[in-house]
Amino acid sequence: MTELLKISSEALKLMSENGIYLDDYKYVDAYEQFLRMRMFGVKYRSAISMLAQERGIGERTLQRAFKRLAREC
Repeated sequence: MTELLKISSEALKLMSENGIYLDDYKYVDAYEQFLRMRMFGVKYRSAISMLAQERGIGERTLQRAFKRLAREC
């Protein structure tokens, strides 16, 4: 475990400094799908609701994750 942390320390430090949570990797595909849906005119709440239901994730959880993913590092 410590070896993995040592190897990844620079990336983990950068993530921590930029407010990226370790679990955010789980939401990248959903966020990209969300952006495509929005591009095609799907309303924000509808897109969030559909993705949450499809993936079995809470709407608020997706909203928080998408807000973090939308930030520029």
